[in-house]
Amino acid sequence: MNSNMKPNEYDILNIFLEKMDEKGESRKMVSLSIDDTMLELMNTKYNKQLSLDELKKLADRCFANEWLEHFVLGAGKYGELILTTTGFGVARSLQKKKEALKNRTLLKKTSDYIEDHKGLFVFLGSIIALVGLLIKIFSGVNT
Repeated sequence: MNSNMKPNEYDILNIFLEKMDEKGESRKMVSLSIDDTMLELMNTKYNKQLSLDELKKLADRCFANEWLEHFVLGAGKYGELILTTTGFGVARSLQKKKEALKNRTLLKKTSDYIEDHKGLFVFLGSIIALVGLLIKIFSGVNT
């Protein structure tokens, strides 16, 4: 993660995936709570100083997108949560996308860079064309 970015709701999903992989269990068997333990894990993993209230707001976004659900009734709003099928799909999709981006060839990275900055390249091309036209006009005036 970029060091100048704050953790986001996707990072909560990644924590769930890591715990699933660590325990070798399915999404239905791994429950986590949004508490001081999760807060410490997020702050350590992403090298940030997130507050518990900020972490709860991220969890609220996960609830709004139906990515998390309660595993145990009576554990409170942020206690004993598991990934929903949708949350699991989103997390795995993001994980695969990140892996694919990391494994791109140099040619693909260059192509993606040009695609991401095509406005800049069009602007620079226009400037070069304008300069060429001005040179052509002014060199025609002097002859």
